Amino acid sequence: MSLEQQKYENIISSLSASTVSQVDGVADLSMDSGATFSGRLFRSTANCVQVTIVEKSAIIDISIKAYYGYKVPELAFAIQKAVKQKVESATPYKVKSVNVNVVGVVFK
Repeated sequence: MSLEQQKYENIISSLSASTVSQVDGVADLSMDSGATFSGRLFRSTANCVQVTIVEKSAIIDISIKAYYGYKVPELAFAIQKAVKQKVESATPYKVKSVNVNVVGVVFK
């Protein structure tokens, strides 16, 4: 992997994390282990947002916890749409896929 690709993976990861945190219905980003990163200050997105760059395309895997009462398919679609738009407007990469994994539900 080139240094430029690694740099863009980090940029795309940060952009994705900040975009997801603004989608209504997302409680927080989450690692599969259950540890969470709440609010706007993310200490690390390494385990909750995974980015793979293949040629000029990005594959983004995101793990979240959703608020109870939101429909998962609609929430996942909103996340996919928002992340794709943000990444493609801010980087030279096209988004091949945004995979959203809901690993938990948070009751308000």
